[in-house]
Amino acid sequence: MIHNPTLTHIPLEQNQPLSQSLLWELQRNFFAQQGINAWNHNTVPHYITSNPYIANAYAKVTLGFLRDWQPSLDPTHPIYILELGAGSGRFAYHFLKKFWAFFPHTSLNYLTVKYILSDFSPSNLHYWHHHPFLQTYFQQGKLDIAQFDAQNSQSLHLQHANQTHTTLKNPLIVLANYFFDCLPQDAFTLKQNQLYASLVNLTLPNHRTPNLEDPDLVHHLQITYSDRPITPNYYGNPAYNQLLHHYQQHLNNTTVLLPIVGLKCLDNLRQLSQNRLLLISGDKGYSKLEDLGDRPKPHMAFHGSCFSLMVNYHAIGQYVINQGGQALDTPHRHASLNISAFMFGHPPTEYAETRHGYSDAIINNSPDDFFHLKKAMESQWDSFAAAWGADRLTLQQLIAYLRLSGWDANIFLNCLSSLNKLIETTNQTQRQELIQIIENIWDTYYPIGETQDLPFQLGKLLLKLQDYSQASYYFQQSLKLHGLQAKTLQHLGQCYRHLNQHDAAMYCLDQSLNLP
Repeated sequence: MIHNPTLTHIPLEQNQPLSQSLLWELQRNFFAQQGINAWNHNTVPHYITSNPYIANAYAKVTLGFLRDWQPSLDPTHPIYILELGAGSGRFAYHFLKKFWAFFPHTSLNYLTVKYILSDFSPSNLHYWHHHPFLQTYFQQGKLDIAQFDAQNSQSLHLQHANQTHTTLKNPLIVLANYFFDCLPQDAFTLKQNQLYASLVNLTLPNHRTPNLEDPDLVHHLQITYSDRPITPNYYGNPAYNQLLHHYQQHLNNTTVLLPIVGLKCLDNLRQLSQNRLLLISGDKGYSKLEDLGDRPKPHMAFHGSCFSLMVNYHAIGQYVINQGGQALDTPHRHASLNISAFMFGHPPTEYAETRHGYSDAIINNSPDDFFHLKKAMESQWDSFAAAWGADRLTLQQLIAYLRLSGWDANIFLNCLSSLNKLIETTNQTQRQELIQIIENIWDTYYPIGETQDLPFQLGKLLLKLQDYSQASYYFQQSLKLHGLQAKTLQHLGQCYRHLNQHDAAMYCLDQSLNLP
């Protein structure tokens, strides 16, 4: 958002409820146009909600929910896990890896469980449909895709199965990371016990054409708010007005966001699931009433040409409780990522297993805490190397870190320089362990077109470990994912030479010489 007071501005929108602002149309246009590029260019933040550690945590809470409902489940129909706004599909891939590593060994293994990747943008569905790393799950019937629009969809159409569901036979599990922060919200200001709707005004420099198909337009808008007093029945839905009344009773001198489209989406999901629902959501936001005090007008965080707002998880939780459901949030305050869970329906256990899973995986082994430990490690990495050399962390400590992460490729790449130096002093047992770790890292990896070439780095490490056959495999994977590269062909040629495949080695060398 750019504002230059020397320019003459023309009004684009005046006194509009935030949820109905043109801003959201620009937002949808951005995601529709960008597709996968919104994530593989690091425009939209996603690592904190798309890594193996958080996927494992969600899988554990999901298992608890299934255990709670086990006596009431219909084994002749699938149980669906629906991810909203699934983006690149990376979280889904990690979830599938973690969930299917332990689910077959549980007493629930007779059930059919199917994960549904969903988004409103057809380009994202096309990307998932053709992603080579997802094909096995499609073929096994463990994965499907659906075009689901949080603002409008009331049914679920599974494209691979070619089935449309308006109601489900079994409870529904919904996962929504970095989702509600990008949905339309309303803003309300409380002053001296009076509630005001904070209405949006948009102005644009007169030299700019107001082309709503241009997402970059958002950077040139000046956004201001006008407060207008509202009546007790502001919304047509009494349940939404109940939330406003609650805030009017408990807050003052603050501005509160109400995730109005998120609540409508939740209503549609409740209907789809026949009011038997688990929603797990991670995002930046607040789940405690006291954190909503003394808040200014909404701040929009821009990521390229899209934006996000904080999520009022307290409002979602209060709404769920008012509607007879249950809400879970952490007793401690999060640093970056709020993860809340919401349940509707009454299983025989009253969610004892879901609560246990949430306590274990989200509170006691918090993905938010692990993320901040990771950031601290990264910030100290260079100083470790400068002050004490690359062996400040031992090989076993690095291995423990990687294991704890769930074999996170991002963390592996951060450890790579240390691993390359420590490898020179490894014994045979440690070398075999490293070879297994490389397999684990690759098994967990889900490429989305980033510039970092993980398989090339894995191949180089294996080359140092003198496992030429496996190294050649990863160099071949590098060529598939990143195209012909001279350095990759040269390393592959080295592998073939050590494997006495001299014709292949010469071919790689010749090909590399023809490349820049």
